[in-house]
Amino acid sequence: MTHIITGPAGSGKTAALYELLKNDSKSRILLVPDQFVFESERRVAKETDEKTSDIKVMGFMSLSESILKKHCPQKTYADTTAKTAIMSGAVRGLCGDLKFYGNAARKNGFVEMCLSAVNELKAAGISADELTKTLYSPEKNTAERLPVHLAEKMGDIAAVYSVYDKKLTEKYADRQDNLTLAAQVIRNGDSFDENTTIYIDGFDSFSGAQQNFLRALADKGVNFVVALCTDGNKAEVFATCDRTERLFERGNREDIKHTRLCGKAPRYKNGNLKALRNFLQTGVKDSTAGSDGITMAYSSSVSGEADFVCANIRKLVRSEGYRYSDIAVICASPAKYKDAVNSAAARYDVPVFADLPVPISEKPMLRFFEALLKAADNPTGTNILRYIRSGFVRLPSEKNNGKTVPMTLKERHLVEQHLMEEYAECWDLKRKKWDKPMPHITNASEQRVEEIRIATVTPLVEFAKSVRGIGGRELVKKFTAFLFDKVDISAAIQGKCQDNSTRELRYVKELTEEYNQLWRTVSEMLTSLYETLDDTPLTLAEFSALIHSCASRISISRTPNVLDSVLFGDPARTRSREVKAVFVMGAADGAFPDIYPEGNSVFTSDDVQRLAENDIELENDEARYSSAVLDAYKAMTLAGEKLFITFTGEKENASEYIADIAKHFGAKLINVDNLDALYMTESVKSAEKQYVINNSRLTDGQKKAVEAVLSENEKESSSIGRIKAVMSNNSGNSDIHRISDIAPIVFPQTALSPTAIEKLNGCKFAYFLRYGMNLSSSAGIAMNASNYGNIMHYIMKYCFENMYDGARENGNPHVSDDRIKDLIEQALAEYREKYLLTEENMSARFNTLYNALSVTAFYLIKYMAQELEKSRFVPSYFELKLESGKSENGFDISPYSFDIELADKSRQTITVGGTVDRVDIAYNDDKSGGQIRVIDYKTGNKDAKLSRIYYGLDLQLLLYLFTLAKNNGANGFTPSAALYHPSGKTSLKDIKAPSDELKRGIWLDEHKEKGFAVEGTQQEEERLLYSGVKFERDKEVSTNFYSAVTIAGDKLKKLESRIEKVVKENTEQVKSGIVDARPLVDDGKALSCEYCDFKDICGMKQSSCVDVGSAEAVEFGEDIVVAKAKKGKGDK
Repeated sequence: MTHIITGPAGSGKTAALYELLKNDSKSRILLVPDQFVFESERRVAKETDEKTSDIKVMGFMSLSESILKKHCPQKTYADTTAKTAIMSGAVRGLCGDLKFYGNAARKNGFVEMCLSAVNELKAAGISADELTKTLYSPEKNTAERLPVHLAEKMGDIAAVYSVYDKKLTEKYADRQDNLTLAAQVIRNGDSFDENTTIYIDGFDSFSGAQQNFLRALADKGVNFVVALCTDGNKAEVFATCDRTERLFERGNREDIKHTRLCGKAPRYKNGNLKALRNFLQTGVKDSTAGSDGITMAYSSSVSGEADFVCANIRKLVRSEGYRYSDIAVICASPAKYKDAVNSAAARYDVPVFADLPVPISEKPMLRFFEALLKAADNPTGTNILRYIRSGFVRLPSEKNNGKTVPMTLKERHLVEQHLMEEYAECWDLKRKKWDKPMPHITNASEQRVEEIRIATVTPLVEFAKSVRGIGGRELVKKFTAFLFDKVDISAAIQGKCQDNSTRELRYVKELTEEYNQLWRTVSEMLTSLYETLDDTPLTLAEFSALIHSCASRISISRTPNVLDSVLFGDPARTRSREVKAVFVMGAADGAFPDIYPEGNSVFTSDDVQRLAENDIELENDEARYSSAVLDAYKAMTLAGEKLFITFTGEKENASEYIADIAKHFGAKLINVDNLDALYMTESVKSAEKQYVINNSRLTDGQKKAVEAVLSENEKESSSIGRIKAVMSNNSGNSDIHRISDIAPIVFPQTALSPTAIEKLNGCKFAYFLRYGMNLSSSAGIAMNASNYGNIMHYIMKYCFENMYDGARENGNPHVSDDRIKDLIEQALAEYREKYLLTEENMSARFNTLYNALSVTAFYLIKYMAQELEKSRFVPSYFELKLESGKSENGFDISPYSFDIELADKSRQTITVGGTVDRVDIAYNDDKSGGQIRVIDYKTGNKDAKLSRIYYGLDLQLLLYLFTLAKNNGANGFTPSAALYHPSGKTSLKDIKAPSDELKRGIWLDEHKEKGFAVEGTQQEEERLLYSGVKFERDKEVSTNFYSAVTIAGDKLKKLESRIEKVVKENTEQVKSGIVDARPLVDDGKALSCEYCDFKDICGMKQSSCVDVGSAEAVEFGEDIVVAKAKKGKGDK
């Protein structure tokens, strides 16, 4: 018999199931998701007495494993490391034979992708033999009916799956096979008492293997009681659970009992939340419901959103008597919010238990292993520096009886500075291997670097020699011995656990527990590798990749520090019992519900559909969508008393749920950034933050209130004194920052990039944090502006190199449309081959945008080529990297350089390198020299403003132009122009213009080459090349689209001098420790602040900013400009 209990969220389904479970006197099993077994055992113990303690609480894995243990012998189960090692070996053996994946099999991430594919197939109940049989057996021969690309893809996966499965089963059993094997055992014998009842709770759906297991139990007469979240009215939000209900209804319908609890809602103490639940189910709002108990808010930063959440948690606990365990924080993608929530929780003294396993590959120790193996395999200066920076390197000590001591910060910076100075440039120390003595040692610092090199590099080189050509098993053994004997990993770990704030030897409990757990996990990983690998040789690079693959698939979790803590997780891992207040974070449009979470399936939507048509059933988009919508419903219906919904972004970025709640329930949307500072002050540390970042906006009364909070805790009573002292020293200016003492340490480098110069001139404090402290946000492989630009640059370089090869001798050729399209296709294919995974393994959105680049690139290159066909400028150098002492075909490409004087009167030579997108040259008739034009491709619009140049912004192109002209002036080269060429999206792909001339006019208008041209040079003489037509009053009108700013020839030196002056002065200040938060502003907008990661902590005040539109900047521009480009008729 099957008893199905249904009801919407909060209706008491689980309570009803437990009541039946308690009163059942027969054999009982409570089947719950594996992550809920422990919690369910506690609830069973609480709600039943000792006489009924025979209830077994199990997940699918433990239930199937208990059946197999009882009825058939099993081998040792393969752990994650063993599976990864075996898959790595299978891929290495097959990578040359794969038709679809080809060279992608050799790239990072391919082993993990193959394991994901196997996991997905096993979850669907498809074994390696079944997949191969379905694809190639004469009876089915599915491969013949599939599209060629999908047949090849499935063929590769089947081949990898078969080899992997064969190697795995030779030594191990796989827990993922347990459900399939247990189902066979059940069908072939009497594994269950016919009076057994399985109570199923906490599931919304079941995988293919789980369904097969349940069917086997049903065929043997096992009874089921199952609780499902649905109201029986076929609402879209319950589509997933409705499908599961139909699964249990198959067969004899007379043997099915239904209990529907739709009228009950014991969870909700707040009637508005019950009304919200009903609204989410039906779309109909209770006319009496309001917004009491529902709060919605947004912030421009994730940090602000997390602060708002934690501030309100404190208010609930402090003012309304809540316990922390009464509160849950839920995100569709909690990993994205983890760091911000943990930081805010520490600031507001909120105990948070994040139910988020973290891959050990993200831990510093594993990054150290990666750096160690890379440095041993290829001990170049760059790799050795990365190894040293890991923080685990120790040096032998003569004073400590041969024991090792940690490398000091001073020693580390000594090596870093050694690599950055002219000495390193001269001897090419970054790229050369450090396995030989340093050349030309002249002082004590260089001698100490040599001693450090001997102590760190020599053991690495000896280790690399000792493992050359040996098998994987022996390599693991030698690597482990090296960690203990040479690296002294035990002492290194102990050092990481120490409290460095005191001279006494004291260990931090939390760090000690964390590293103990991590080292146990690493030891188990290395042991498993030793037991799994054989004598097949592994290179150090292959071993490093294997370590990384294993570590990325092994996760560790931390137990809660206190029992009374806020639970932070996703809807699927958060139980719904007695939660009074819920905070739903990340409720932005497109992210909530999270229909396409990170970690996309190996199989695309089209793959899944076509495979389903041929009897290979995998999870499809419809199921994924239904599951995401149900997760969102569960998150918003979990709270019994109060619901908070928040997101990061602008008001317009709100999820559709927020718009519906605002419209139908009258809930207001709060802008967190505009809240009173006192609202966010709920602890000493939060008061400190609010006092610092809002000091200029606080009234006297508010300042006193914040000061009172800062003084109320005896341990923190000095906080206000410290802040006031700093404010006093800065004359009340929180935007003034001085780091004179540490400036030489954090700014050792003398080679700067144009991006660094731009940041330095725009805001010294942002430069300090980004380039001095190396703080930055991580970025993934997504089609953002940065990656779009990289790919477009690659296309341009590839096409122009091929199109203008030999143009210096023969002139610029005519290039046909077909030739351009062929080159673009080749460039995109080559870029994907070098830098990306195959199309099937990137997201659908990325692939769509990637392929769309070909259309945009075609129009850009087509009209550039048309312009160049009539021009004397010859594209001569592409992606030209400026490097000291280097030349290209006799063309000097040394970087821009200047001398500065530091506060201690010492001098440094600073170089500004970089890469020029394109250099065009209008060669003299005798080819002895020519006029230089530098081109910078920009994905967006870039205006040429001399007021910005005056203050040190947008210098990159002019620095390139002046540097190349100065370097090569003796050979007859002079500056002509520095132009920005828009290379972003174009409307031409969507426009069917009546004439090619008008199309060209549209292109000229959208892609004006803005920038600077020198008076009387070739660029100025070619103004007419920018003539075209446009529509004006319904007719075509001739016009000229030339838009470069013309610099007077006799004022060129004045422009060069101003650029050198502003760069030199700002660099001297930063190098001397002046890193004020006083950014440049334009039209009231702080230019460096819009996308700055540090604007919450800098103390910037608008009144202290420097306006680039100042009178002196305007006067400077007017003095050196001859004429600006005009719109209107051409010069024909």
